[in-house]
Amino acid sequence: MIAQRSKTRGWTFVEMLVAVSISAIFMGAASLVLASITANSKRLSTVLTLDIGGANKLAFYGQGGSTVRAYAAPNFGRAAFALEFRELFREDIETASFIHCLPRTLVNNVRPEFLRYEAGDAGSTVARPRLDTPENFRQFLVSTIPSSATIYDTAIRNVPAANRPNSTIFMIAPSEDPGYLRVKAVYEIDFVTVAAPAGTYATVRRYKNGSLTHYYDVFYETGAGSLPVPSFVAFERTARAAVAEGTPIDRFKVADWIPFYLVWLPDPAVNPHKVANAAATAAASSPLSAYEHLGRRSSLNIVVPMFPNL
Repeated sequence: MIAQRSKTRGWTFVEMLVAVSISAIFMGAASLVLASITANSKRLSTVLTLDIGGANKLAFYGQGGSTVRAYAAPNFGRAAFALEFRELFREDIETASFIHCLPRTLVNNVRPEFLRYEAGDAGSTVARPRLDTPENFRQFLVSTIPSSATIYDTAIRNVPAANRPNSTIFMIAPSEDPGYLRVKAVYEIDFVTVAAPAGTYATVRRYKNGSLTHYYDVFYETGAGSLPVPSFVAFERTARAAVAEGTPIDRFKVADWIPFYLVWLPDPAVNPHKVANAAATAAASSPLSAYEHLGRRSSLNIVVPMFPNL
């Protein structure tokens, strides 16, 4: 039997050239990625120390002092926290009886566990207050907790006034006590101007029974672009179009079934101050004209029914 010799041969010049070229491309791409990471790691991961004022820090977080440490946008680590926060927000919506958003300028310290609803008491002769609009709820809140009158001092219909950039979202849940409304959660959105470094500190928080449970924050370095406000817009039922109240109000009467809000949370993945202010394109008769600029400033948009259980 004749043994067969295995045929072994080396690479040809062309094969070697192709292999070297592929290796060079791979190494070049890896070098570019490493250079990008190295160049941006400090800019995107440096924690900034911001002075937001002692009153703000105490009201937001229940802590002394006046400084906080926060990442500057864009920061995708904080964006991940914001996405988790948005999911928690949605979970609370699902079990709420009704939800109302109120604008404000001052910080909020009204975070009750229950709201007295005296009209629900047996034998009461007091007229039952209607809580079907944000303005009706604001008036009810002021009558129930008088100290809130200085915080929620402006009537609200559809769009918050430009000088009311901060917002509170009250989520009310079913209560076993007919004399009270149970507050499931209170969400707050605040923007604080910071001098050094110049910019805006944005913080979003959730409170339960008056205690802070979840939050995320981010710093927007100063620029010519505007903030992602208004944080919410309220839409009414189409049935209300039967009464003409003028274009500024009538354009928001578009809800076929139940009234709802559009809510925008501050987005850590984009710095709105660095987004140019584009010219308005929507007609003044369209509700879009009130919030079309927000699409480029925050991707964290949520549709919030005023009455989720309906």
